[in-house]
Amino acid sequence: MFKVIDESFICENCGKQVPKLGYSCRNHCPYCLYSKHVDIDPR
Repeated sequence: MFKVIDESFICENCGKQVPKLGYSCRNHCPYCLYSKHVDIDPR
């Protein structure tokens, strides 16, 4: 089941604070474009 999680985070790659979008979730850093796949059971 897909769960929308829109929260701010600190990028593990560049260390910048990434603010939440306010309308959707994001899976990458808008500054360095680093992303991390975190689905435990992707279906």
